[in-house]
Amino acid sequence: MFPLSEPVISEIIFAMENQTEEFVLVASAQKGVSVVPFSSLSYDSDSAQDSGIRPEDIYSLPKWFSSDGFNLLESFAKSLCSSPVRDELLGVLSNGRGVFKNFKNVLKNHPDIERDFHRFKERKMRSRVEEWYASLRENWSQEKSADGDTLSLCLISDGFSFSRYDRKAESGCVESELRIFSEKKEDELKAAYPGDAGVLLADFWNIRSSCALGEIGGADGFVCRTASDDFVGCLLFSSGPADARESATLTTCFVKDGFHGLGIAERLFETCVSFMRGHGIRTFFVADFFMSESLEKVLFGLGFEKIHSFYVARFF
Repeated sequence: MFPLSEPVISEIIFAMENQTEEFVLVASAQKGVSVVPFSSLSYDSDSAQDSGIRPEDIYSLPKWFSSDGFNLLESFAKSLCSSPVRDELLGVLSNGRGVFKNFKNVLKNHPDIERDFHRFKERKMRSRVEEWYASLRENWSQEKSADGDTLSLCLISDGFSFSRYDRKAESGCVESELRIFSEKKEDELKAAYPGDAGVLLADFWNIRSSCALGEIGGADGFVCRTASDDFVGCLLFSSGPADARESATLTTCFVKDGFHGLGIAERLFETCVSFMRGHGIRTFFVADFFMSESLEKVLFGLGFEKIHSFYVARFF
């Protein structure tokens, strides 16, 4: 099994975007992990054998077609709030000629939106890489849990680790942190909406939190921790039994104070969506209660659509 480090992820993404040449990942004891053009390999020759590269050391990269690139542009444009820039980008996409070049030209005139696009694009492509890596881990079947299920992907990025929620080991910690988070949220609502409105909203939030607390023991999901193993946040969802779970509903998602604005909630959603795509869950429902504008853009980028008071993602 090879490690999926930040430099390797960057190499993979760069290769995925190259539509003129095929690249592969080589992972060997002698050469380490690197992404190289497939044409540079000739493992049938004596020289290649001497280099320590074997056919089993070569991995095909996740596919990224021009249609994926177009869908990414369209998802980003639709995620923007109603504005002239959004209309201009959608107009470029509907033109049918010089789409990629003209899309970039529009972004150049709007540096802030261009910066948001590059972040959006990286998250989208990283999600594809992580999904591919999770699939490889399952095929290797190196780690087994007590009930025989293959352990899910655990990635370390920017000093934080994202791993599968362990009900037995972590339910107590998650419950404690959720209570603290909920109490602070109630105080914030009362401060933001003085009088009866704040009390009513706080009560509504309390009911929602009580439901989430009641479902922690049977929930699934992912947890984020620091490099020193301190709890940072989590995303939990509820679903049916393993042989019939075609849909899932968000139970809770929160990040501790002091770690906001680092993209942790975004990574939790991205990791969760990648997991669901590979485990037979076809629909994911997320209620819009106090959904932030920035996180809403993330959901749209992951393929969610707004239906009444829910964000819904369908996986086929």
